[in-house]
Amino acid sequence: MASILLPTSPGPRAAKMNLMSFGTILTPFLGGPTQRINRLGTRWSMLVSMPPLMADPDGRVWANTLAQAVEAGAVMPIVQDIDTGSPGTPVVSANVASGSVLPLSGMTPGYQLRAGQFVSIIHGGRRYVYAIRETVTVGVGGAISASIFPLLRTALSTGDVVEIATPMIEGWIDSAFGWDVLQTPMIQIPDFTIVEAA
Repeated sequence: MASILLPTSPGPRAAKMNLMSFGTILTPFLGGPTQRINRLGTRWSMLVSMPPLMADPDGRVWANTLAQAVEAGAVMPIVQDIDTGSPGTPVVSANVASGSVLPLSGMTPGYQLRAGQFVSIIHGGRRYVYAIRETVTVGVGGAISASIFPLLRTALSTGDVVEIATPMIEGWIDSAFGWDVLQTPMIQIPDFTIVEAA
């Protein structure tokens, strides 16, 4: 997926991560207990709110890049409420076919992956976003096995890059994209959503 990297400055005013689950709840019509049916493919989307931007150059650059990304796909850093620090140069340390355990190496000893922290994994030229299930600390060898959510959506290969310092979401933008040109030399980019493509 040859996605377009969105501008990083000026950044969003706010962002909201949303979990997209393809499971469903079965409700018996005769009043019996309900049952949750989970399906593979659960992924993330990010709703982004931008501040008013000066038209030249920031607003124009943002609008132009977003318009192109509607068809090409977009890549954007995930907005988080934590300082991600210096995790090192993390990579997947073993082939993984499926599941919810992410084996990592190349990390900074003593680095702490916190519950709810987002990471992105690059496999086959595409990014996949996951959240850390529970807080874990990297040992002296720089290796760790982290529990992630949701379940892996693709097999992973040894050496796949894992973005922890600046995790990125990659996917599609709302197809009906436009922007407001204000009377003053300002542009207001409307809220937009990036949905993971896979």
